Amino acid sequence: MNHFVLSLMGFLTGLVDSIVGGGGLISLPTLSIALAPGPEAIGTNKIVGSTGAFIALLVYARNGHLKWKEGLAFCLVCAVGSFFGSSSAPYVSKEFFRYLLLIMCPVILYIVWNRDQFFKERENFVKPHYSLFFLSAFASGFYDGFFGPGGGTFMFLGLFLGTGYPLLASIAISKMANTFSATTALITYAHNGYVHWREGLIMATGMVVGAYLGATYATKNITKIIRPMLTLVVVLLMIKLIWF
Repeated sequence: MNHFVLSLMGFLTGLVDSIVGGGGLISLPTLSIALAPGPEAIGTNKIVGSTGAFIALLVYARNGHLKWKEGLAFCLVCAVGSFFGSSSAPYVSKEFFRYLLLIMCPVILYIVWNRDQFFKERENFVKPHYSLFFLSAFASGFYDGFFGPGGGTFMFLGLFLGTGYPLLASIAISKMANTFSATTALITYAHNGYVHWREGLIMATGMVVGAYLGATYATKNITKIIRPMLTLVVVLLMIKLIWF
């Protein structure tokens, strides 16, 4: 796969991720085709994921939405979960990742198309029990390190639905946690020799541009275009996984 295609898919990943989320559903399949399904594609995808999460983190932190104390605690547990997940992935067969992708694609698409149901702000905040707080952090971190697509979305849902934090605070903490998790997984995969830096950095460069434009010029009309486009990409991926 040439550099232009990788940059273009990175751009689309950033655009989709900044507007509707689920950008990993584009970047991971692209890298799975360019490299190979399994640890190599997942490890390289962590370059793209950590870059996008860090950009979003800067935006939310600059706007004052980040709760640093709760955020750091959640992030550290996420990082531990990510370490265990990324350490486990190389020992799992590539066929397993194929079936996992087939299962997760519809789940993440459902979340993308029904975001309004999940993103409704609540009036009253009750501080969550520590066990629920840390369990959601570890579980989402493990999934992000082990596989990846939708990891940031699950971190957000774990915070917003599972622990009850306010909407913007949940999003901000999830971006911070995603940065910690993806970076931890990237280091682990790189240490084990599964990261292809050239392909990952080319996609990450395109993602930066797409994320910036998506965050700056996002409108309802763009969202209406992005959701069908993401659905088309996922459906084509599922057809490829089933028949090829």
